[in-house]
Amino acid sequence: MQNEHIKILIIDDEESVLEMYKMKLEMEGFEVQTAADGERGIEMAKKEKPKVILLDIIMPKLNGFDVLKILKENKETQNIPVFLLTNLPKEAGEKKSKELDMAGYLVKAEYEPAALANIIKSATARK
Repeated sequence: MQNEHIKILIIDDEESVLEMYKMKLEMEGFEVQTAADGERGIEMAKKEKPKVILLDIIMPKLNGFDVLKILKENKETQNIPVFLLTNLPKEAGEKKSKELDMAGYLVKAEYEPAALANIIKSATARK
């Protein structure tokens, strides 16, 4: 399968969201890892070097904007495309996330997992 060995990290504090996206993306052939909070997500990004990170904004410990800022300041993780995958409407966070050099802003309700897989394929094809 063409998506084999494309490692994705999903950082989200909602277990049901993690499981749903993990299952759907694995069905598309991606290797998917998950983290339930921002601190763990940063650790995993440094260790695993995923091709793409899907990041929620509203989380305990570190919110998504803080995580994105830390990832972009770190030499090991700064070039990994990060898509914010959130329930917040675009108006609520798109400007701030662009300032932090995110790859895309995706509202969960607007993207089926299959559409998300296509976005990831496009992002990894450019790398």
